[in-house]
Amino acid sequence: MQDNNALGSSASTPAAVSSVHNDPLGRFLAGQLSDRTRRAYYTDLKEFFQSDRISPEDVQNITFDDIVDFRNGLAAIGRKRTTINRKLSSLKAFFRTMVAAGVIESNPADKALVRGYRLDENFAGKAIDKQALQQLFDVVAEEDDDLVRSRDTALLQVLTFGGLRRSEVANMSWGDLSQEGVFYVLTLPDTKSGGSQDVKLQPVVVHHLQEYRETLRLNGYSTEGKIFISLSRNQSHGKPLT
Repeated sequence: MQDNNALGSSASTPAAVSSVHNDPLGRFLAGQLSDRTRRAYYTDLKEFFQSDRISPEDVQNITFDDIVDFRNGLAAIGRKRTTINRKLSSLKAFFRTMVAAGVIESNPADKALVRGYRLDENFAGKAIDKQALQQLFDVVAEEDDDLVRSRDTALLQVLTFGGLRRSEVANMSWGDLSQEGVFYVLTLPDTKSGGSQDVKLQPVVVHHLQEYRETLRLNGYSTEGKIFISLSRNQSHGKPLT
């Protein structure tokens, strides 16, 4: 195994710039901790803007219609639904940062304006009807709090597509994630069988774990230790989920 901090590398690609108002894309990418996340965002945003040189004016000229046309265009050329939804997530994250930086007033890719596609038919849970599974994901997608939404989405992704038990998910630590070649691997140190076990994670699961970790960082939470933490406004806040 290699790269035990596979979801949290601090190397930058491309290089950071001084101000989001000088180079919105460069500054946005510089704020990402993971090389993999940075590359994915870069690819998606370059495809959307058809350039990697994006000015504040370019950002300000984007409308809801542009996002919808991009989504529908991807579907028309046969892109997978998971790919389209990932690209929409990249746009939402980018424009959310632009709103926070004062470049624009509202997010043209907001989930209330642009809906993603339902899961592909082949992404079905191991013990739950796919329509019921989709309802769970739909409910989580409507959560207004970015941190809660990213945590719960990542949690459901791991439960569903990793086939893990609740106790195994609760005990997951960031240090249990590593990379073997092109695969990301989750090492479960203590399973029901009594020994450790390695689980290969699908790219969609890795993507949502990366988004969750980045959202934790942006909100001032630790990105070490247990992965899933309580966000309840009581004494358990910030502590590992049980």
